[in-house]
Amino acid sequence: MSFPRYERYKQSGVQWLGEVPEHWKISRLGFESWVRARLGWKGLKADEYVDNGYVFLATPNIKYRFIDFENVNYINQARFDESPEIKLREGDVLLAKDGSTLGTVNVVRSLPREATVNSSIAVITPHESLLGTYLYYQFQSKFMRDTIESLKGGMGVPHLFQEDLNKFRVLCPPNEEQERIVEFLDRETEKIDSLIAEQRRLIVFLLEKRTAVIAHSVTQGLNRNARMKRSGVTWIGNFPVHWNSVSSRRLFRVRNESARDTDQQLTASQKYGMVFQSDYIEMEGRRVVEVIQGTDSLRHAERNDFIISLRSFQGGLEWCKFPGSVTFHYVVLVPIKEVHEPYFAYLFKSTSYIQALRATANLIRDGQDLRYSHFVLVDLPRVPIEEQVQIASFLDIETARIDTLISEVQVAIEKLQERRSALISAVITGKINVIAKLAKPVRSTWSTGFARQVLAAETLSRCNGSRMGRIKLQKLIHLCEYHAQLDELRSTYSRKAAGPFDAQAMAGVRNGLLQQRWFEEFKDGGRYAYRPLEKAGGHKQYLTHWEDKQARIDQVLNLLGGARTRTCEIASTLYAAWNDLLIEGKNPTDAEIIHEASSAERWHESKEKIAADKWPKALEWMRAKELVPLGYGTHTMHQADLFKGESHEPA
Repeated sequence: MSFPRYERYKQSGVQWLGEVPEHWKISRLGFESWVRARLGWKGLKADEYVDNGYVFLATPNIKYRFIDFENVNYINQARFDESPEIKLREGDVLLAKDGSTLGTVNVVRSLPREATVNSSIAVITPHESLLGTYLYYQFQSKFMRDTIESLKGGMGVPHLFQEDLNKFRVLCPPNEEQERIVEFLDRETEKIDSLIAEQRRLIVFLLEKRTAVIAHSVTQGLNRNARMKRSGVTWIGNFPVHWNSVSSRRLFRVRNESARDTDQQLTASQKYGMVFQSDYIEMEGRRVVEVIQGTDSLRHAERNDFIISLRSFQGGLEWCKFPGSVTFHYVVLVPIKEVHEPYFAYLFKSTSYIQALRATANLIRDGQDLRYSHFVLVDLPRVPIEEQVQIASFLDIETARIDTLISEVQVAIEKLQERRSALISAVITGKINVIAKLAKPVRSTWSTGFARQVLAAETLSRCNGSRMGRIKLQKLIHLCEYHAQLDELRSTYSRKAAGPFDAQAMAGVRNGLLQQRWFEEFKDGGRYAYRPLEKAGGHKQYLTHWEDKQARIDQVLNLLGGARTRTCEIASTLYAAWNDLLIEGKNPTDAEIIHEASSAERWHESKEKIAADKWPKALEWMRAKELVPLGYGTHTMHQADLFKGESHEPA
């Protein structure tokens, strides 16, 4: 998203801040607000907590976009009345001022019931010169984070003192300008936060998929057409008819061998598996208990042994990939026969096996050692060794693919968070001028859904014909939205088979066009088409809203309105891929853009069915016609690899 700078700037004279708009006031927090950072309570007596009294907020309640007034403790009226000056009011800014949550900030946008805070939270009530929501965003800027980092003190635990908070430099634009800035940041950060939430849901889905793939493979094999029978083992259920169940003591025995002089001590962890203790200390940056004296209590472990390592019954069998020694708290298991270690490494981490192992504990307290006596109570599948090898090899590939996807999504989340932070910092310190973009008032009827309907109606009124269908309409809408920077549409596009696609938005367009009586979608043989209704053309009166953007809308529709659907798909996909790379801060080459758009790895397997020479020709044509992205809008979501073979939408 491109924004101009202010016309005139002045030097702020403040470290980390640089130039600020000339008409903005620079002041101190203590001059522009009432800061209370010395009040509240660290802890209360049991009888001072009540089931439904006055809300008593802690730092976990202020860590998200909106303050959580539900999952809270409550205090009695006597305790609440003890410090009336810290009772919250709308517009108060709440700042975590010590410990690991230092700098966490939120604002009281509404107050559903009377509330106060504990001693870890400072309460800042802005004077008339500052809006609470504006100050809330200012505390999220890099300038303010640098200020916190430089002024925090305390012995061991970082802390912000009231005298330091009072000295914080704050920027005070005119109040009307603050309101417009808040309006802009509320809207734009909500878009980014929604996309981050979607990516986090995607990670949850991927983790669930990974768990399900392992569980199914180790208990039912890879042949989906195999005849099945009852295993006789509750945690396994049915398995292939040529498999059998067996007591775990038939496959594994205990190794009772003392540690050797040359052994290095091993540490078990669910995060890294079995690793040398020295490597674990280096990776984690913290020390663990080392056995220096009494090393005769150490036990030797060989490569491909399994270590019963955890006391919590949460998956405590680790595959040992190199020899070493472990403490007597661990149990070393030696494979006896018919064991392919990588297969059992997956099986021992499967959810159903872990649950079966937990059941052997008879609900004993967490902290009791998991022993061999528990292990042997859970029967195991006896699988032909060659099939164990096949299953382990398949899972190596499949889990690596899913892990790669998770890593990509995590990187995308980090980039979105960086983008959010950079946008707030640029706006809140006046490096860009969003007021110019917000100057034109928006009609009260101009909702996101209505804006999409107007654009769809304009596209159909100019481009409808034998080549128009759902896919082509979506591609033209996508290109118009991003090329003309139509902020009202706020679409969230996924990387699907036929290019960028927002299913929810298109459903709204279909219903909205019919409701407005502009166009109707209908089935024409094997494809969808559109026919005008009695009020067709009625959308034209609203196009003045995009008067300054009409030229770019015209550019897209004139270039591609009469083109084939596949041509529109290629152009839309290239545009989105190129735009995503710009959003990520890259200056991509043609080869990088084409790879991002055309590969199964980066987009969808169907893209590799398009003739390879079409991509560079289309990219060259787009440059010649100046159909070039600017890094506007939100990043498309990387979901194609999850749904290989899934169709985009009916044509």
